Amino acid sequence: MKLSLYRIALFVMVSLPSLACAQESGFGYKARRVLMDSTWDRNNEPVVEGIINFYKPEMDRLMQQVIGISEHEMRSGRPESLLSNFAADAMLEYGRKVSSREVDFSLTNFGGLRASLPKGEVKRYDVFSIFPFENYIVVLDLPGTAVRELFESFAKNRVEAFSHNIKLEITDNQLKDVLLEGEQIDPYRTYRVVTIDFLMGGGDNLVALKSATDVEYTGVLLRDAILEIIESRTKAGEKLTSSITKRVVAE
Repeated sequence: MKLSLYRIALFVMVSLPSLACAQESGFGYKARRVLMDSTWDRNNEPVVEGIINFYKPEMDRLMQQVIGISEHEMRSGRPESLLSNFAADAMLEYGRKVSSREVDFSLTNFGGLRASLPKGEVKRYDVFSIFPFENYIVVLDLPGTAVRELFESFAKNRVEAFSHNIKLEITDNQLKDVLLEGEQIDPYRTYRVVTIDFLMGGGDNLVALKSATDVEYTGVLLRDAILEIIESRTKAGEKLTSSITKRVVAE
């Protein structure tokens, strides 16, 4: 179900002050799910409705802009997929473009991919739908031992999305091998990883990333980085494409 801007604004206005007040005063609070249907469109607050109506036409115009053409529909799914590969590879490209030093590989989570990329015209709205969270691009300095630990956790638990230059082999939920640019992970080397701040803090149980020895903050949202990559490819006359590269082999 698509929510109107008014329903979203109403939910935020009602919920956030209550939670903030409870947290500041030390009192507990209870929560329950509320169906956001047309019931909430009754008795609209005139001021809020006026603000929304003022900005909505321009927002709709921006969201419906065609920013690229995709050769095929891209969906997300483990252990690898067209959409996850596209996102991770675009992150690597962006990281190498903006980082102050060389970047080795990229990493993001499947949970952050919330829609599919359509075949044909790709609109700005589509990118916002796929990447709805306010996740920022960061570049981590990660010891080789932690990189190995990261991929061991993928083998034991579940894999996340990473760039094409990583080859991961898993046998019976155990790490068989992991190669970066065809080479073994060096435990004495420091690797630079493009990822998002949510994962940097150990989100989705990626605790190995908490071993980072340095962090480069780009101040750029993942969504905006993907938009920039798409628009640059479109400007160069390229269509959006992706492929299954066998970057994950599980037996």
